Amino acid sequence: MTIQPPSDLNLPEIAPEEQGARYWYERYCEQCSETERLKQRVKELEEQFETLGEKLKKVTGRTSETSSQPPSADGPKKPNRDKRKPQRKRGPKYNHPGTTRNGFGWIDHTILLDVEKCPVCGGAVERQPQGTKRQQVAELVPDLVEIWDYERPLYRCPACGWQGHQELPLGCREGFSYGGRLSSVVGWLGYGGNLSWSKQRYVVESIFGVPMSQGSLAKLHQWFCEALQPAYEQWWSWIQQPGVRCVDETSYRLNGVNHWIWIATAPECCALFFAPTRSSAEVKTLLGEDFAGILSSDCWSAYGPQSAVAKQKCWAHLERELKALTTSRFSENREFAHRIFPIIYTARQAHRDYHQGQLSRAELQALRPIIEAELAYVLEHPLHGRWAADAQGLANRFRRHWADWFTFLSQPEVKPDNNDAERGLRPVVIHRKVSGGARSDWGAQLVAMMFSFLESMRRQGKNAVDHLFELIASSGCSPPALLPG
Repeated sequence: MTIQPPSDLNLPEIAPEEQGARYWYERYCEQCSETERLKQRVKELEEQFETLGEKLKKVTGRTSETSSQPPSADGPKKPNRDKRKPQRKRGPKYNHPGTTRNGFGWIDHTILLDVEKCPVCGGAVERQPQGTKRQQVAELVPDLVEIWDYERPLYRCPACGWQGHQELPLGCREGFSYGGRLSSVVGWLGYGGNLSWSKQRYVVESIFGVPMSQGSLAKLHQWFCEALQPAYEQWWSWIQQPGVRCVDETSYRLNGVNHWIWIATAPECCALFFAPTRSSAEVKTLLGEDFAGILSSDCWSAYGPQSAVAKQKCWAHLERELKALTTSRFSENREFAHRIFPIIYTARQAHRDYHQGQLSRAELQALRPIIEAELAYVLEHPLHGRWAADAQGLANRFRRHWADWFTFLSQPEVKPDNNDAERGLRPVVIHRKVSGGARSDWGAQLVAMMFSFLESMRRQGKNAVDHLFELIASSGCSPPALLPG
């Protein structure tokens, strides 16, 4: 039976016996060429798929260990029950000094708790000469806040005609109903404790037993602005002096518009600066046009134009990116990370050995060209002809900031990371999440000044509440001179 093709297919008329072997050879070559083209296309698509898969993994698999995002953004984690935590002896460390176990150092009230009759049978009891137990307890008193009424008669001098009233005691403000110590505690609750305005009012009204309106709370925070301004300007001036300065920045909203808070730290103090942009102009405003110290920062481009005697780039940021490469799909990325990590470890260990007295300054400085030579060899000699894209990006970053990676070997007082600035910004980030930002220019400026004050007090080991009271009480006077710690 002969099968006839449909008449509507318009098949070409081919006569093999007329075309000959040449026709079929040309068709074969065309098919081979098409097959090779398709194979090449499949290979390109597979490479694109791997690249896109790597990018997707970087975006969706970012954690605080492999990127600069905070640990709070990691999300909930399922506990690994198979991984046992190292056993650690409970209790304080050896020779750890006690704090409250032996009492508080003073006693306000002594109360004798007698037993009048036996709690079992109700009979008379006799006090024994030995076996007395003592226990000191710190407790809040019912009235935490006292209300003072200052009566100030009007006086007049018959000799010169002066007329007026006696000044209010230290810590009291004319026309304001809340004293300096109460105000200092409220200020710490708002910024050191990260309480919102409504919660600050709740603490004052429910725990302290004093009514406070929203307007009074706003006046209180404006008082903080006036009191902190002189000391804040002094800290800012100190930051611009020569020395090691760690600088960083974080976003902060003003009326829903994104702004930035910059921080520069010194061993004695720190200064935070509220600015509208993230540009190099803000860095120059913070540190000054002719900064003659050492600048420690991350690799953000705004720090490049800033003048400095030397610069140190943060290794902590780079180590997180290198750790992310260890799980990359591309072997070149993993190889790059495995070859860089020993170099970092050697440099960091040498820096620790110097501070532990195991290396001299000259030995540490002599190690820098050796470490740099090892790093340069890795960058210029990939095992497979070229590095993968992510590894090549880090290699380019190494070259771009070549003189800024091992300053901590030449200047041992410099740290190899920028953690000082990041620790100083962490309370600001927490406050930003609680408050959502500022609603006024003076409110945003107060955030910068208050956290500058709190971080400076922490660095100097001082009581923030007591010193905030001193600044409030001396508002309008010159601040005390800042001495090196």
